[in-house]
Amino acid sequence: MLLTEEQKQLFKVLLDKYHQCFYTKDIDALRAMYVTDEALVYFDNHADCDSRTLADHLQKVSHFFDTGSIVRLDYEKIVVYEYTDSAVLLTTVRYSSQPNPGVRASFVFEKHQDEWKIRHIHYSSDPNEYDRVRT
Repeated sequence: MLLTEEQKQLFKVLLDKYHQCFYTKDIDALRAMYVTDEALVYFDNHADCDSRTLADHLQKVSHFFDTGSIVRLDYEKIVVYEYTDSAVLLTTVRYSSQPNPGVRASFVFEKHQDEWKIRHIHYSSDPNEYDRVRT
């Protein structure tokens, strides 16, 4: 079921909480947002950042916290579908340092003991916006 603006507020809070983990470089808070069975799949829009386990993903994020540059992110067009104990959040992300092209993001959530946990994330640059980069 497609959620209304009011219904998807919880997922907007989760999205903000997720990215706050990056802004504060809080790996423990980030770990707590994911499923605990290690079966996380993470597809990134940066080379060599994909992961198929939680441990691998957190190791790569820890390295990024130590060496990378974290910028503010803005979100557009947030859509959320929910069905029983699963939900999908779709949005366009814009890096404050390079807003174009936008990055399409998909988050798959599962409810575990009445708490939403992230099972899968997919980021990809929006190929429909490459013309915006060139102009």
